[in-house]
Amino acid sequence: MPNNPLTKYSIQLNNFLHRIDCKITMMELVAQQGCSLKRIRRSKNWSLTGTQSQLLTVSEQLQQGRTVWISDAIHKALPKSSFDLAAIVHSHPDMTLNRLIAETGCTLIEARVALDKAENLI
Repeated sequence: MPNNPLTKYSIQLNNFLHRIDCKITMMELVAQQGCSLKRIRRSKNWSLTGTQSQLLTVSEQLQQGRTVWISDAIHKALPKSSFDLAAIVHSHPDMTLNRLIAETGCTLIEARVALDKAENLI
């Protein structure tokens, strides 16, 4: 199934209130991006819901302080982008291993396999 840009993703934030400084500030930040932040029944856990682009924008804004764990939870819950790494290496013959990893977010092993395929070593 292809990634639909309007698909809503729900991310569970365990023990949310004890891990942040100000709930109201977080709710305002999330609401500005069009996401929703709601408590799950009577538990300590909360749910962050939004589209992939909205959640990525929220994640970018939470890259510092005590909210980095929320950004990590967002990145773990969203689907990984898939790239044809060998095709990228073929189209850019001067592509280095580090540049391939930085641009695609692939692992070191995936990048090495792609470079080997592009050089017909595999």
